[in-house]
Amino acid sequence: MDYTFALYVPTLCLYLWAGIALSKAFFSPHNKVGKLPHYVLYAATLGHLGLILLSNLNNQSEQLSITQVAVLLAWLVTVTMLAANAYIKNLVFLPVVSLFSALFITLQIFVPHSTGIHINMSFGLISHIILSLFAFGVLSISFLYALQLAYINYQLKHKQISLANNQLPPLLSVEHILTKLMIIGTVLLAIALASGFIFIPNMFADGYAHKTVLSSLGFLVYVFALVLHHFYGLKARVLVTFNLVGVTLLTLAYFGSRFVREFVL
Repeated sequence: MDYTFALYVPTLCLYLWAGIALSKAFFSPHNKVGKLPHYVLYAATLGHLGLILLSNLNNQSEQLSITQVAVLLAWLVTVTMLAANAYIKNLVFLPVVSLFSALFITLQIFVPHSTGIHINMSFGLISHIILSLFAFGVLSISFLYALQLAYINYQLKHKQISLANNQLPPLLSVEHILTKLMIIGTVLLAIALASGFIFIPNMFADGYAHKTVLSSLGFLVYVFALVLHHFYGLKARVLVTFNLVGVTLLTLAYFGSRFVREFVL
């Protein structure tokens, strides 16, 4: 725990530094983004990876907690957005993923670990959980892109050219990537649900019912959004709404067990 906390402090500072620096650069139309904030963010992701490895080494039980899984997902989202930045400018949400990663590593340090993936689970069940988490990660990224699409559309409509100039990616490029991410995430979610019905004896038993229902509703939301967007086209704010509803349902399904049981059911 001492080594973990010793690594946590500089990693948190690096994430906060990168998030604040990128935010300032974005809202300063006369200044271009320097390389330093990106280098700081690269260093933060390395520290983040170190925390993941240390957490697994210090794990004495045969399971991965939900907080450990969430921290891994946060790292995957951050690295994905950094990699995408090489092809399409992601300055709008690099600060967002920086601050969210800072939040998740803080939760890992200070929030008690809850039950997650057991090593002695069957291969089918572990595959179901991993597919579900990958689907959640991809669809979380699609939500960030939906927000970015809405923001760019807002800037163009209100002719905020000084802010948009050199800072925002092309609108059609973001929409294309968003659609692809939604399709990939929805397909992964469909496979995850199918594997659950195959490898879990009763998907509607106690402990699984709310996950099954909420995940299925989330899947239907994404399918409905993709069908409408393909045939009729959807405005940016409508896509944001669909993505927000979908990712909220999946968050409650995967990480909100106690909330669902105590306040919803």
